[in-house]
Amino acid sequence: MTELVVNTKCGRVEGFVENGISKWYGIPYAKPPIGNLRFRRSVACEPWKDIKKCTNFGPRCIQFKFPSSTKETDSEDCLTLNIWRKNNDSKNLPVFIYIHGGYLHNNSGSSTAHHGDHYAREDILFITFNYRLGPLGCYDFTIYNKELFDSNCSLSDQIMALKWINENIEAFGGDPHNITINGESAGGASVLALMTSPSAKGLFHKAISQSGYPDGHHFVKSNKILMDMFLEYLKIKPEEVEKLKDMDIKKLKSASQYVNNNLSKYPGIFWPSFVYDDLLPENCYDSLRNGSANGIKLIIGSNKDESTFFSMNHECPITKNEIKKMFENNNLMEKYPEIENYYFKKCKRLGLSSCFEFGTDYLFLLGCTEFADIQSQNNDVWMYRFDYMPPLLRAVGIKATHGIDIYTALKNMDTLGYIIWTICKPSSKRLLENYMFGSWVSFSKTGDPNGNHLNISWEKYNSEKRKTLLFDKIPSLVENPSKKKIELWKSVGTHQFYK
Repeated sequence: MTELVVNTKCGRVEGFVENGISKWYGIPYAKPPIGNLRFRRSVACEPWKDIKKCTNFGPRCIQFKFPSSTKETDSEDCLTLNIWRKNNDSKNLPVFIYIHGGYLHNNSGSSTAHHGDHYAREDILFITFNYRLGPLGCYDFTIYNKELFDSNCSLSDQIMALKWINENIEAFGGDPHNITINGESAGGASVLALMTSPSAKGLFHKAISQSGYPDGHHFVKSNKILMDMFLEYLKIKPEEVEKLKDMDIKKLKSASQYVNNNLSKYPGIFWPSFVYDDLLPENCYDSLRNGSANGIKLIIGSNKDESTFFSMNHECPITKNEIKKMFENNNLMEKYPEIENYYFKKCKRLGLSSCFEFGTDYLFLLGCTEFADIQSQNNDVWMYRFDYMPPLLRAVGIKATHGIDIYTALKNMDTLGYIIWTICKPSSKRLLENYMFGSWVSFSKTGDPNGNHLNISWEKYNSEKRKTLLFDKIPSLVENPSKKKIELWKSVGTHQFYK
């Protein structure tokens, strides 16, 4: 887009050009969630009069997990979005929105891993945005006080960003009738949540969920366990929860870390995440069955060895005692012997004391499969599994772990100099980028991931054959690759715990 000053419904914004790409960084899409708006859902941004210079990223939202390794500024005033597109006058460009991951507790839309230059060069308008994290975004204090707190603030931020994009993206040359949302990990879970939220209906048309976990939504039981732990650390009684409204961020960070450190007491409960409320009024699978995502085309999948990443921080059940306790806590002990027999006999043969396969299946495979089974009944769905193991990760036993697909999907391996890929052959990197990035580009433009970038036809998914594309040095299409495990868990009767 050669005109860099754009009129939005909130005011004029001015971008810049870099290497043939027009960019607008740090555009506000909502009112700053500070003061009385802390712990409240998003409010539409207020208009401004002057031209707003959008040449620098806005602050990241407050980070609640990993210590920062960058010089980026963190702030509660963080609800901004970023736009990339080719510097020409083309109109009606496909719109591709990337929702960052990070446990819903860290990361941002400005991370170099998420930059959109490569998509822009493919004549796609690429967008990232920030949303509130941790206690400020996804902790549900409404169980103590509904007057002063809202639930699912981070999800409300995401919905507000989508509304802003629908209302304004045409002014940037984007097509509001061709919007794809994509995310990985917590971003992938966000994609699935948005598909099942009535408040997001009609705001996008296609979806790609990478390593999303629909079962990460918290029911009443698990949510209360987590919120009670949070208050316990702060020595706040439930009736005193209003003290959080002006509490120092450092204390909120410490309490959040305390919750994480004590998750092992309840194997199978993950970090605080989305909760069921008016934004998510139904169990996600029931919502799909009732048509919440009718008309939305979906690519969904996960990585072959997801849980090796989480096991490093002991964030998912992988030992026999942990898994047994998880079944005890949920009154499912009569089903435990079947699980033990399947997973730990295999682990014993491999000489392992922990079963990473269980963590991968419990966190990702089962939920993604059920989600795809239901959505594919009336809509186009494509399933994948990322199997490629970078040499470094293969050598240390981490294999095709969680998160490594981000860099192939966004084609940002070389720009990052990311250590995982540094000893990977350039030819292998290019092939993987072509396969995954090419599929996402094709899907964004046409609604079909197939094209010249693949040397194989990626067939649509259905619950009978469950055809799955395996991303590897040479992609292959496999029928029902996890059939035995899916049947095993059907005999258990559920993969949703702590209801």
